[in-house]
Amino acid sequence: MIEFDRPTIIPSVRRLKDLDLAAQCPSDFVLLSEVHIGNLEPLAAVLADAGKMVLVHADLIGGFKADRDGIKLLRNMFHVDGVLSQSAHVVSAAKKAKLLAIQRVFIMDSRSLDRSLASLGEARPDGIEVLPGALASRYFDLFEQWSDSSALIAGGMVRTRDEADDLFDLGYEAITTSTPELWKMTF
Repeated sequence: MIEFDRPTIIPSVRRLKDLDLAAQCPSDFVLLSEVHIGNLEPLAAVLADAGKMVLVHADLIGGFKADRDGIKLLRNMFHVDGVLSQSAHVVSAAKKAKLLAIQRVFIMDSRSLDRSLASLGEARPDGIEVLPGALASRYFDLFEQWSDSSALIAGGMVRTRDEADDLFDLGYEAITTSTPELWKMTF
């Protein structure tokens, strides 16, 4: 399980020009949201040199296949610390590879919510990222049952301090956001 010692904003870097700002943020973690396998190694090295743990969206890495061998490469060659994915299979492979494994849950409709809840028991992730933030707040009670074994993280469309405060007040331990203005804040 991932443990946060305080409510944490995890920078989600979508633009390379924001990498240095993310490296200077208070969070111990930085999420590389949109990278290509060709630039992952130097980007991860910059963050590691800044003392950050590097997370990646396995489903969004360009030129990469998120299978068992690919996950091992993320750890061994690219020195990534953790993986986010919607897929329970990818999350399980990441756990076996000794990476932090965070399962992403998109709340699009009741069917997607039901499927996601069912797959959480199968994958047993270190963390659960519930998206989008506005619905993460509405459905917190459905995910609270996993709080003893998985860190609860909200993400997606969290753009203001008030939105972040509301999510932290509910019990989310961390928030992923691509809004650089939130990255430097402490809660």
